[in-house]
Amino acid sequence: MKKKFILATSLCFAFALGTVTASQAASTLEKIQANLNHGLTFLLNGESWSPKDSNGKPAAPISYQGTTYVPLRAVAEATGADITLDVAKQQISISTGKTGSNTEGAQGVRTPFSENNVTHMEWSYYTSGVTRNKEDLRFGETQYQAAFTVSDIDSAGQGVAFKVKEGTKKMGVLIGFKSSENESTGSYVIADKDGQALATGQIGSGKVTNNELVLPKGTKELYVKFKGKPGTKSAGFVIWDESWIEN
Repeated sequence: MKKKFILATSLCFAFALGTVTASQAASTLEKIQANLNHGLTFLLNGESWSPKDSNGKPAAPISYQGTTYVPLRAVAEATGADITLDVAKQQISISTGKTGSNTEGAQGVRTPFSENNVTHMEWSYYTSGVTRNKEDLRFGETQYQAAFTVSDIDSAGQGVAFKVKEGTKKMGVLIGFKSSENESTGSYVIADKDGQALATGQIGSGKVTNNELVLPKGTKELYVKFKGKPGTKSAGFVIWDESWIEN
């Protein structure tokens, strides 16, 4: 019998949205025996995709009595839906239309940066990657949680490259910069794969700045190049917190 793929909220409370309290579990949950299906793979808009939980760890689907259950939050975020869980009411809310995070008059849905919708890419000889180091991500009084980053920036420049999901029309990109000289200033360029500049700017050490981009049709790859003051060593950041994509 052909298996169905169901976004089953009853099996996904603990799996995708968090654990309920013991008293609620006793009255509403039914114990079953199921299997994590590590052999199942996914395509999202024709490209390979892997669901992850809220901590960024792989979240395997569950196979139970001929039906495959997938992690609801991972699928919702990857497809641009907004999802919340009200533990007291035992109610999941899914929104595929405009949300409160949309700007007035916006037509799409804004989704925060996450491992489900932004992917780091290798770019030339630049040594870049993902950081969650709290010291690196402390800017003034603000503590950020995750970012793409590249170090050893000087006047020759260093870059970060990343890919967003197909169909992205707009982006909000939060840029950060730190230098070995606290008073120095760096510059950055955000470009597509053809080298067309989508945003440019100057940024002081220890500062962040936001860029709202309208992407050319079909654009999925973004390249951010930083330059610093000659003789200094700096680091550049594409900060996930407050960054977003819009379909």
